[in-house]
Amino acid sequence: MAQKDIDPELRRDLLTGGWTILAPARSRRPGGGKDGRGRGPCPFCPGNERLTPPEVWAESEGPRSKDGPGWNIRVVPNLYPALVENPGTGGKAGGRMPARGFHEVIIHSPRHDLSLERMDPESAYRLMRAYRLRYRELCGHPWVRQVLVTLNHGREAGASLEHPHTQVFALPLVPRAIREELGRWRRAAARGCPLCAAVEEARREERLILENGSFAALAPFASRQPYETWFVPLRHGEDFSRAGEAELRGMADILCRVLRGLAGLLDHPPYNLWLHSAPCDGSEYAYYHWHLELVPRLVVTAGFELASGLFINPLPPEEAARRLRGIMG
Repeated sequence: MAQKDIDPELRRDLLTGGWTILAPARSRRPGGGKDGRGRGPCPFCPGNERLTPPEVWAESEGPRSKDGPGWNIRVVPNLYPALVENPGTGGKAGGRMPARGFHEVIIHSPRHDLSLERMDPESAYRLMRAYRLRYRELCGHPWVRQVLVTLNHGREAGASLEHPHTQVFALPLVPRAIREELGRWRRAAARGCPLCAAVEEARREERLILENGSFAALAPFASRQPYETWFVPLRHGEDFSRAGEAELRGMADILCRVLRGLAGLLDHPPYNLWLHSAPCDGSEYAYYHWHLELVPRLVVTAGFELASGLFINPLPPEEAARRLRGIMG
């Protein structure tokens, strides 16, 4: 098939205003790897570096050959990208445009079984530092408008490979979920930051799950799913790229502790974790507050949710927070 036939494309629905990425190459993703679901060796394990595109960054303890073993964290372009740096030359007419961007994979560690909740504090901190490094690098491209960092854990959450990894998407536009969040927070800005206020409300209403010196983990007031958790830096700031070292360590600590609690309470559930930060388009977003959102995949999204945009959550967030606090001691 010619390259022009498989380049991803962005299409805008003229009725809803929402964008969709059409990425035919994604249909060729593997079903597993060396994890019992099996189609041969895991491409993210040491010694199999030839099975991935050439790395764009890696962290190691000492000298090593590029695209060889000896790394602690490794970043490669996604082999089946939803966005590409140099797509075909299609125009923007008719609600369509080339899906120009970057789609990277951050391989957490050489260990095939080292999920985030099992990491030691220093390894988790280094992973958060890699998040920030790639975020800064990709935001530096003048045509990138938004960078999203997402972690899918478990097949039910969309992970096609078991080896722990995170995906980073650099987009040429601000997606609708971010635009809507920005609009709501901008309208509320006269009363102060709504996320700073949400942390205070969570403390009062017993929805605060955990807090350390730089981060709070809370169950949102209107949680969409059981055990949905937001991770909020206590220092107000709109831009993840400006997170300091203490914040990265606090972020690593609170993520690992809450994930360990969920693993113990729910027997290692599948989950989606993502980071929301202000767009990197040169505008000011002082009213915004960057954060992470975690949704365990315990309830199937069905017809009602898709038809209405409303979620049915069988577990009140106050009870979810109480159970998590209980298992974490």
